[in-house]
Amino acid sequence: METPIWPFTENQFVNATEGSYKKMNIVSADTDSKLYGAQANPAIQLLYAYLNPHRYGYLLKYVAWKSKMAAYHGKTATVYQLLADLSSIKIEEFDVKIQVVYRRGTEGYIKLMPNFRAPFQTGEIDERITALATLIESIGADPALAAVKADIVVFYNLINGARNEHQALEGQGNTLSAELELERVNCGNAMYYVLGGLMQVFSTNPSQIADFFDLETLRGHVADVIDLIFAGPVGSGQVINVLNPLVSQYIPGVTLRIKNTSTDPGVGQLFFYTAMTPTDGWTGIGQALSPGQEMTITISAAEFRAYFNVQNQSPNPQSFEVEIITS
Repeated sequence: METPIWPFTENQFVNATEGSYKKMNIVSADTDSKLYGAQANPAIQLLYAYLNPHRYGYLLKYVAWKSKMAAYHGKTATVYQLLADLSSIKIEEFDVKIQVVYRRGTEGYIKLMPNFRAPFQTGEIDERITALATLIESIGADPALAAVKADIVVFYNLINGARNEHQALEGQGNTLSAELELERVNCGNAMYYVLGGLMQVFSTNPSQIADFFDLETLRGHVADVIDLIFAGPVGSGQVINVLNPLVSQYIPGVTLRIKNTSTDPGVGQLFFYTAMTPTDGWTGIGQALSPGQEMTITISAAEFRAYFNVQNQSPNPQSFEVEIITS
């Protein structure tokens, strides 16, 4: 008879976040913030010091993955739009110009387009792009088709370049996914370590352990959404690095939507600002937002720093949201 698994020997943080990087981001940020706010207890201070580097390492990799996947999805849209153009207006335009020189059904026309427009309108992405390259090769140095060949070359370079970028982003995204998965497990193991530590701290009052974990999120379903919205809690006195050089869209000229998502009007303000390091505090340059306040800002070249941070200088926990709108 198989021995039942003892629940305490299972790492619920690793198990419950499998398949959802977003869930791990939410629950680890929550525990990190709550430990930060309870550091008056030396034992909890040690637990925070243990978890925070794991949490921060996960956050950096999560932001990089999220940004890369957003870029990949954006390039996917570009490729499919170009394919739609090829299968409709572009192949019609090229075909009509070829028929001016070689009427449909003639030897000259069949040599160039033996299957008419079908290869450009159906099939896999790379097959359709190859059909364009084949058409260019078949036209060769025919002086009567020099103008249409030039048009086809321009469009071929456009769609082929977009496809190459698309595939490169896919490969980079797969690499980051593998790296992020390792960070997810590492962060989950650190959360499990914290749970064990809290069991020691609150051995006579275990109900308090639950206060350090977002159990609703941990037990629920959280789908990964590839957007460029970054959100989370900010403990009293805490600095959160939201954007950094790993986020390729975070460059001079980027437009951000920033919001203090705290609901209690009496908790104070959050400070949003560019910084030289991920731990730099507010120096008075940037934006201070009260609970519920939202603003759209554009980072100029003069204001740009490698990092974009949020700081909570109040004695109360708060929360933030930052969205990359354009870059």
